[in-house]
Amino acid sequence: MMTQRQCVFLKGDVDWCRSSAHTLSASFDNDKIIYLSEYAESDSLYQTITQKQAQKQLGKEFDAVVFDAQDEFNADSFGAIVGTIKSGGALLILLPESMPNTLWLKRFNDLADDFATHHDHVHNIKQDDELPDLTAPEQKRQSDEIIATADQVAATEAILNVVHGHRRRPLVLSSDRGRGKSAVLGMAAAELIKQGKQTIIVTAPSLATVEALFEHAARLLPEAKALKGHVLFNNAEIKFMAPDALVESDLKADLLLVDEAAAIPAPMLEQLLHKFSRIVFSTTLHGYEGTGLGFAIRFKQILEQYTPSWRSLKMTTPIRWADNDELETFSFKALLLDASPVDDVIIEHCQEAECVFEKIDRGQLINDETSLAELFGLMVLAHYRTRPSDLQLMLDREDVSVYVMRYQGHIVASTWTVNEGGLDDDLVKAIHGGTRRLKGQLLPQSLLAHAGICSAGSLNYQRIIRIAVHPAIQQRGIGHALLNNIVSQIKQSDIDIVGTSFAVSEDLLNFWSKSHFTPVRIGLQQDDVSGSHSVMMLQAVSEAGQDVVSQAQQRIQHHWCYLVPYEFKYLEPALIIKLSALISATAPPLSTWDTQEILAFCQQQRPYESCRVALSIWFAHQIKQAHFEKLSIMQQQLSIMTLQQREWPDISKRLGLNGKTQIINALRDVVALLNSYAELG
Repeated sequence: MMTQRQCVFLKGDVDWCRSSAHTLSASFDNDKIIYLSEYAESDSLYQTITQKQAQKQLGKEFDAVVFDAQDEFNADSFGAIVGTIKSGGALLILLPESMPNTLWLKRFNDLADDFATHHDHVHNIKQDDELPDLTAPEQKRQSDEIIATADQVAATEAILNVVHGHRRRPLVLSSDRGRGKSAVLGMAAAELIKQGKQTIIVTAPSLATVEALFEHAARLLPEAKALKGHVLFNNAEIKFMAPDALVESDLKADLLLVDEAAAIPAPMLEQLLHKFSRIVFSTTLHGYEGTGLGFAIRFKQILEQYTPSWRSLKMTTPIRWADNDELETFSFKALLLDASPVDDVIIEHCQEAECVFEKIDRGQLINDETSLAELFGLMVLAHYRTRPSDLQLMLDREDVSVYVMRYQGHIVASTWTVNEGGLDDDLVKAIHGGTRRLKGQLLPQSLLAHAGICSAGSLNYQRIIRIAVHPAIQQRGIGHALLNNIVSQIKQSDIDIVGTSFAVSEDLLNFWSKSHFTPVRIGLQQDDVSGSHSVMMLQAVSEAGQDVVSQAQQRIQHHWCYLVPYEFKYLEPALIIKLSALISATAPPLSTWDTQEILAFCQQQRPYESCRVALSIWFAHQIKQAHFEKLSIMQQQLSIMTLQQREWPDISKRLGLNGKTQIINALRDVVALLNSYAELG
């Protein structure tokens, strides 16, 4: 039977807190205690790690955890380590007697006081108070037998139905942490192998994410050969493959298991959905590492469009601790893991004209849990990677500002910004010369290091790091109104430029350009989280800012047509078209020779290789013309892929054209058609 976990807050000086922790854990097995502290004790009886190493303990179980927050409090580490404490175990949190002047710790301390008052297994102890009696968890004999919960049995059956039932009926499996979700994927995979299935493919943001999956599969297949990320049983296998490699491969499988799907870019998930007819998506709803709530909303639309018979199953029963565990309840409250925005029904009639703009006073916010939950819940919904540390940053960073739109008192949209810039001359020279890189300072640093604009370093910036509009009221102009209000307020300050950087997409480019932001740089590397290139967009709010923005615009306009075939060869054609329009890219002039080659290519049989340069220059001009939109989607894509100088097999696979000859014939038709449009125009 699962028993409640215990929690003790110890508030006092360092020596008293540490000696009290030793006293409280005296009856516990030292080998099953872990101590998180920035200061390792040479004579410590326990394993000691730093807070930042907490995530390396995932998948392990401890009877007791000592979390030393005397000098540092890492919110993500706290969230991670709470999940390692087994049923009946204890968490000891060491806090300073006089709380540092941070809003995060003030709120945490207030919650600790409240929980200790109203919960039997939570204790709030000040220096020299009598210590409570803690009971060490019962030690059970280790067994290789896996006993599944009713939740896990139901989930296993649902996964097996994906394989044995009709094709193209994917399953979305969701749960909070500690419900055995990854384990059940391994259990189901092993059962399918026993039933004679040959290939189960597993993908996830990282191999570490699915260690529990492979561990459970291997335990249920004791005769199998278990390697890291690979279980071999006779001629059958369960194997891991990274999402990007899987998308590019031609592999087939009896089942694809996608663990922590919310952390994988949605376009990549959509490709997997088309590629595999039997697939299970698994995601954590509330966790220290991010949330699956926003994923559930956004990905549901894709599932409804392509696989309307998809199923959803939520696992709710904890496997490591008791139901209604008081420590889990506290961690959810303290870290706002279950924060959610205002209910859709309350704001369904909200219009932009009825919204009130406000710059948040964070000191008042920590005394208004409803607004705090609505604010953070919006970010949780909009950004998968929203973590407890973001809440801590929002409350404590002096250079962070929070703006909201309220409707009838409820927060329906929010933007977080951070101040950057104001760099001294020595730093400016070092960054410009490539000998220094600063943490943060994304906007001035990029303009100095990549655009080469020396005057950019001394200016003041406000970078928008988060923006969210409630999903129920999007497309009503509220996000644009929020940004316009921010810019109007910033114009009264010493800020020169407002900017942002995000994973490029057509929707986001449309949104930001309508709010008068202009793209000045596209990142050359694809982002690890989104799988996309980043785009930096700016809006000047001072004359000095306008001078820098103009220089950055001119640079990318001049370089764009050269960057496309070299750095953005595989960027989506629709994005190339959109960016080319927003950048107002310049193209090299077409010579008489170029024009003659183009005509010879489309009207006669001049070889493509002899016209490649002329075609590239010509298409760079054509994509800016109004008549380019008259082409079919396939013809537009072919034009852009020619401009990008993609390889023949890539074009053939993407457009369904049968080899080089058919591609070139189609290209001749496109060139002839565009020429005819130009003559008519």
